[in-house]
Amino acid sequence: MVNAIKLIICSFGASVGFGIVFRIQKKYLIYAGVGGALTRCVYLILLQFISESFIYSFLAAMAVVLFAEFMAVYAKTPSTVFLYPSIIPLIPGDLLYYTVVGLILQDTERISQNAVKCIHSLLGLGIGFVIVSMFMYYRRHLNFHRRRQARINK
Repeated sequence: MVNAIKLIICSFGASVGFGIVFRIQKKYLIYAGVGGALTRCVYLILLQFISESFIYSFLAAMAVVLFAEFMAVYAKTPSTVFLYPSIIPLIPGDLLYYTVVGLILQDTERISQNAVKCIHSLLGLGIGFVIVSMFMYYRRHLNFHRRRQARINK
């Protein structure tokens, strides 16, 4: 439990730090940090119930995109302002590191273990982002055309 709280706090800090590097306006930095902390919470909860890295990465990515889209509507700003800092806790940096170490040491067992899990995680992230982003895009597009048609019919 204590480690989970430390991870959530570190995720908040990492997301805020990335937001600073990404030059997000100061008024949105706290939301970026909350997005990172929320992402880590969702990830840790999913990790308790799901053992497949593709599935829990996929579901966590979907949660991040929903958060970013909600915040974009709330703050009237592009969703990337909240999405990019919020995904930082989901990047499988340890798996990438150990895969490269295996490549350098020519340890095929280490490469195969870490590379497959890393690819599964990255595919889950990518597919989760695309699905929710497409859904939100078409939802906005449909709402735009409905409002436009209502104005024309008046």
